[in-house]
Amino acid sequence: MEKDLNSNSNQGFIPNLCDVSAVFMLILMVELLSLLLALAPSEQAGFWQRLALISFFSQWIGLVNASLLCALRDWLNKQSVKVCASSSFLLMMLVTVIFSGLAVYISGLMEELSEENKQLIIYFIIRNLAISAIIYGVLLRYFYVQYQWRTNIQAQSHAQLQALKARIRPHFLFNSMNTIASLVRVDADKAEKAVEDLSDLFRASLMEETSHTLRDELDLTASYLDIEHLRLDQRLSTEWILDESAMEIEVPSLCLQPLVENAIYHGIEPLSDGGNIKISAQLENNRLCLSVSNPVTGHGAMSRHKGNHMAQANIQTRLALTYGDEAEFKIKAEPNLYTVSIGIPLKT
Repeated sequence: MEKDLNSNSNQGFIPNLCDVSAVFMLILMVELLSLLLALAPSEQAGFWQRLALISFFSQWIGLVNASLLCALRDWLNKQSVKVCASSSFLLMMLVTVIFSGLAVYISGLMEELSEENKQLIIYFIIRNLAISAIIYGVLLRYFYVQYQWRTNIQAQSHAQLQALKARIRPHFLFNSMNTIASLVRVDADKAEKAVEDLSDLFRASLMEETSHTLRDELDLTASYLDIEHLRLDQRLSTEWILDESAMEIEVPSLCLQPLVENAIYHGIEPLSDGGNIKISAQLENNRLCLSVSNPVTGHGAMSRHKGNHMAQANIQTRLALTYGDEAEFKIKAEPNLYTVSIGIPLKT
């Protein structure tokens, strides 16, 4: 974790300005700024003419700057924060100088370099540089604040993930060891398999990776269920509904196993006859849809929620951090059935 955080602190903070939504927001903000500048009192052209000229000039500068930062983003984000900020600032200021020069050339002021025209050119360029310097400084500061916020959220999420990995309920560990001990003399093969499954769970809790394939997550969940099957026997049954074409899709680690653990602890164990847990992984509408369903008693439907919150909130936070608003996390609580569904967008 410390290594990951240190590496993040040395990276730049330029966001993805190639994104369509980012370009739309850029155009909108530039147009609002152009409107503000056009509203300033002036003895020159009328309001609408000033707005058109300022908008045309500003939009070109904004779009060219966005394109350059988009093209150089990978290189900039490999530099230190100071180098990234200074390089981006100088690059954008250079674009302003070039477009200011082009505007002067197109306007024809350079054809007759009178003293008055020289003063107009100097004032025009200095004014553009001053306004641009303020805007670029505020913009880069905003990018940096957003970068710090994302870094802090990532650190918090990483810590929560490590806590979730390390959290193996004492009763589960003790029950597993007792089950293994009782099987050693009766069925050595089952005892050996249980030890291997328990080792898989502990190995997963020690790994630093925050994601792996769906197949790895399902294997981890199956190892957990194998141990619980030994303890609960006929009271626990499982139903797997899996899409084999989705097995190599990358998912956040421990996005299913904690939900299955909750399903057993808060759903199956309180039922005298046990029940069936249904685990589904399907591809639908360019999304990976995961779900875990378990039966519950009608009168115990509310009491189970408190114990579910830690794992569910952790998974929901990590999904939002990784996939943003494109991820889904839904809970459907019915009188006799409790279902948690996850929607993960596929990379295009």
